[in-house]
Amino acid sequence: MGIHGEPGASTIATQNSAEIVNLMVEKLTAALPETGRLAVMLNNLGGVSVAEMAILTRELANTPLQARIDWLIGPASLVTALDMKGFSLTAIVLEESIEKALLSDVETASWQKPVQPRTINVVPSTLDSARVDFTPSANPQVGDYVAQVTGALIDLEEHLNALDAKVGDGDTGSTFAAGAREIAERLERQQLPLNDLPTLFALIGERLTVVMGGSSGVLMSIFFTAAGQKLGQGASVAEALNAGLEQMKFYGGADEGDRTMIDALQPALAALLAEPENLQAAFAAAQAGADRTCQSSKAGAVRASYLNSDSLLGNMDPGAHAVAMVFKALAER
Repeated sequence: MGIHGEPGASTIATQNSAEIVNLMVEKLTAALPETGRLAVMLNNLGGVSVAEMAILTRELANTPLQARIDWLIGPASLVTALDMKGFSLTAIVLEESIEKALLSDVETASWQKPVQPRTINVVPSTLDSARVDFTPSANPQVGDYVAQVTGALIDLEEHLNALDAKVGDGDTGSTFAAGAREIAERLERQQLPLNDLPTLFALIGERLTVVMGGSSGVLMSIFFTAAGQKLGQGASVAEALNAGLEQMKFYGGADEGDRTMIDALQPALAALLAEPENLQAAFAAAQAGADRTCQSSKAGAVRASYLNSDSLLGNMDPGAHAVAMVFKALAER
């Protein structure tokens, strides 16, 4: 069907975006002079999503016609048939008067001013150069700790998701489990520097920023990266973890009492700093902190901060619960 409701020229099988655009460009090119600068309008007939129109724009840029396009109007809904699922391509040969008219200011608010297509400068990723260099090494005790922590988080996935569904978007368990699985798989493949704690923490920080989604992934990456740096400066594990916590608080903006994982992590690490070998005391402090989130009627951070007090009272923060269960796993090791 045409824009004005006239019968279509043909019926074709379903094709991908590149094939459809190439077919339209082929027919459009056949009706144009062989040379000359062009202005092209990429029009949404009304029912195509913004993302799909962006894909069609990319496909147009990959056609031979792109070399002749001096001005592009769109992608935009300019000539529509309400919610028709389709798009149109229109081209005009640029003469001086036509170009001047196209670039003139108009009163119609929905008319998009033509833009000049340009090559996107792709900046090479620096991630490869930022990756942690390490040599795998063995340390049965550290490996056992890693296995306990990752196993606990993987087992908690559904429970944490259920907790988060009451106060957030229901993905805390999946987020933590994704990070835990990454580290657990590396442990199984013996691809961790277990006998080099500064590098181990740095590697965990680097991997978590890749595999964990949301703010939790970023914050846990900051936590382990900062802790690894402190360990490299000669600090104890307890001192390093507390340094990681301070960096997490600085960049995340949350503090104890805001109904986040910090409510369990901060008291646990304070207990660990006082008694570095007493993991049971650290677990007790973490659990007490997590329990306090059930009594809090206001959240100072994360999505729970949007909820009213009735939605928060009696519901434990999933991040705080995850931290408490990690310390429980370590204490019961």
